[in-house]
Amino acid sequence: MKKIFAFLCTICLFCGISNADIIQNQKVKNTINILNAFGLRNLHGNEKFKDIKAIAIIPDVTKTAFVVSGAKGEGIFVAKNDDGEWSSPVFINYTVAGIGAQAGISSADTIILFKNSQAYASLFNGKDTISINAEATAGIGEGSGVTTDLPEISEFIVDRTKTSGAFIGVGIDLGRITTNRQQTNDYYERMYDYEDIYNNSPKMSKYTLKLHEIINKYFL
Repeated sequence: MKKIFAFLCTICLFCGISNADIIQNQKVKNTINILNAFGLRNLHGNEKFKDIKAIAIIPDVTKTAFVVSGAKGEGIFVAKNDDGEWSSPVFINYTVAGIGAQAGISSADTIILFKNSQAYASLFNGKDTISINAEATAGIGEGSGVTTDLPEISEFIVDRTKTSGAFIGVGIDLGRITTNRQQTNDYYERMYDYEDIYNNSPKMSKYTLKLHEIINKYFL
């Protein structure tokens, strides 16, 4: 009986790990689709999207009930490392308050672009957090993602409830990105230091390779 119980526990554990891996793979696939849609609409021939240092992609950012203009979501973060290569993805949690142009939108796919490596350095130096304030995103507003120079950090959203697929720039009063250690471990099926992920130490899955392919297609 003990052997049977131990065997069943092993099966359950294996299934749990496999299921977690499938979930994170699907999240990466979703972010690839969002980033590709953004690139097709906004990036071809657009010089101001050069020199992007990092990208956060958060599918399905939803409004929170307890904050008037707050929202939250989960996604991935990638950055250019010291070798000029895009890192493997780190899984993240995202919370934001005061996203002006997103008022009235209950669910939105979100892309955040970073032009300054100092803006996200804290994510890899042990703090595991990026803080975003209004000063860093000054000048962003509806349509500005197509017509003006980008600030240090810029955010673009697309309303999931509409079929137009148009991304608009939005301003952020206060936002925070934190690493999701569990989801990151699930994706790589083991623990890695974030510095190792930043330098592409994990063996790249087909999902990571496809993500890099899309990023390199639009971001030089």
